[in-house]
Amino acid sequence: SRESARLRAQARLWDPVSHALFDRVGVRRGWRVLEIGPGQGSLHMELRRRVGGTVDAVERSARFAERLERLVRRDGLGPSRIYFSDLIDASLPPRHYDFIFARWVFLFLPDPEAHLRLLARALKPGGVLAIQDYHRDTFMLVPRPDDWDDFIAADRALFASQGGNVSIGVRLPGMMTAAGLEVTGIEQTTKEGHPGSPTWNWVTNYVLSVLDRLHHSPAFTREKATRLKRQWLAAGRSRASLLIAPCVLDVVGRKPRR
Repeated sequence: SRESARLRAQARLWDPVSHALFDRVGVRRGWRVLEIGPGQGSLHMELRRRVGGTVDAVERSARFAERLERLVRRDGLGPSRIYFSDLIDASLPPRHYDFIFARWVFLFLPDPEAHLRLLARALKPGGVLAIQDYHRDTFMLVPRPDDWDDFIAADRALFASQGGNVSIGVRLPGMMTAAGLEVTGIEQTTKEGHPGSPTWNWVTNYVLSVLDRLHHSPAFTREKATRLKRQWLAAGRSRASLLIAPCVLDVVGRKPRR
């Protein structure tokens, strides 16, 4: 329930950025579309509205898949086809989709190159793959806490221990090219905010939830986690504090028509 609430707040903050991406790509009526990891489903419903019909999805969470099935019954456009599996195990039809979209999925994936090859095969000639994911080097709290570098290193290590990469966004253009796609666009969005702002609340919820899971790192001890939490909460009581969130990159690739 806590994660669902965090994702809803995250969607309110970031869905307009994804809508702008859909505008640039030109998602339109009649397209065959696949969304990877729709989660709470807000962008899935937007894609259905734009194509005027059903949109396929890969969603391994039973809870999110059930929610998606409830949502799509409301718009009268028909049930979405849900591949209920990990992405790498999804039996996607080859040369089928006009548009494939993923937001905050690739940072969790081991072997992202293999996943990109899978999606490239599923695109029609001329089809578009658009991925939104992080370049985390912009992440900063000002004033800077004493143990910030150790926290960032431990956070990266947590993702890496599960096969992920918190800054996968900067690697995606090269991976798309290696998968046979032509990179047609790269855009960035960096959000910032003072205490009480949507950006501040979004990132604070993440940081406070993850601190207790970072004690496995020798460089980020329990004492350092406690000190960082204390400094973070103190910063939240000062109007002068500023939070610069991780940058999100929009990386767009097109499959050659030949």
